[in-house]
Amino acid sequence: MEKDEIYDMVIREMTELAIQKRDEEHPEENELKKHVQELSIQVQKKLNGLPVDVKMTVTEYIETSALVADHDCLYLYVQGAKDCIELLKRLGVL
Repeated sequence: MEKDEIYDMVIREMTELAIQKRDEEHPEENELKKHVQELSIQVQKKLNGLPVDVKMTVTEYIETSALVADHDCLYLYVQGAKDCIELLKRLGVL
């Protein structure tokens, strides 16, 4: 395993742990997740009534959008750590 793969794995695990902690401390987030699950079921039902090519395009759009959001979250997690270090340096802590 390459170092970059290890770093990515660690960042992903740390992000997931942070989300779990947030969910425990803020149960209202679970309501939003439940709502998304309900909407997902509704979307799947509505997609079944569409022509195959339209269904595939919409499905690909949804999956790709989720993947982009996931990549954005991971990037922002790392950028937040970098920003924190820069701030600590400017404050003379580091």
